[in-house]
Amino acid sequence: MQIQYFGWSAITLQHNGVLVGFDLYGDDVHWSSLDGDMPKLFCLTHGHPEHAGSLQAFLESPEARPHLPHVHLLSSAEVIRHINRNGILSPENLHPLDEGDSVTIAGVKVSTFRWVHMPLLPPGLREKMEYIFQLLTHPIDLFRIGTLGLSLPMNAPQLGFHLTYPDGTTVLNYSEGVHRLTRAEEVAQVAKSLPADVLLFAVEPDDAEAIPRWVEMLNPKDVYIYEAHRPWRDLFHLPFIDLEDYAQQLSKRFPAKTFSPLVRVGMLAEAPV
Repeated sequence: MQIQYFGWSAITLQHNGVLVGFDLYGDDVHWSSLDGDMPKLFCLTHGHPEHAGSLQAFLESPEARPHLPHVHLLSSAEVIRHINRNGILSPENLHPLDEGDSVTIAGVKVSTFRWVHMPLLPPGLREKMEYIFQLLTHPIDLFRIGTLGLSLPMNAPQLGFHLTYPDGTTVLNYSEGVHRLTRAEEVAQVAKSLPADVLLFAVEPDDAEAIPRWVEMLNPKDVYIYEAHRPWRDLFHLPFIDLEDYAQQLSKRFPAKTFSPLVRVGMLAEAPV
């Protein structure tokens, strides 16, 4: 399985002749990187700007036209209505999903579960005030980011995706739902009903101590971690986590598992499935 990272939460998987794209957002996502005529499953986890904010324009660009018959859009009904409001994709290529739903496309079974978004503010009053101060020192950027979400389905359900390939390979994308406030009952249910060999999720600095518990419960073989909001953290001079160092820490704690940080736009990784 080839995994490619495009920044933010944008990740593609190529396996068994199918491309699966998660939250393909941003200027670094190009059709030339999405491999020809193979079936393409575009999965959007939720309606926030840095996840769903550019896919409509991407699908409606002139370069997209040869690819559209091969593109399937999977997300909540609210997000799909927003992305496809101009009818660029055929109805048979739209797959509105809710918690617990599943659909099989090109031999890949896609199942969904709900998760709760990582907290916006860090723990601790002082830390919260410092965070807010940093945001307010960049009012124009803060306003621009805030207005990005005005036309988006910001309150759409937050969905995780589980993939089962014909060869038995399983992948779980937990997106931004693995954090210090994640409920143990939720993770236990996902681990029971949707076990996976490969796990993908985003990491924020304040959640580093909580994550080993969730990794132990989910029990994947291979873990890929990324920073969903690093460009914004850099913009506002907020703290960030050293993913390469953190992956090494996790590897020492769980020597039977592999941990791979996705840290550079365009970065390729091979999952040993």
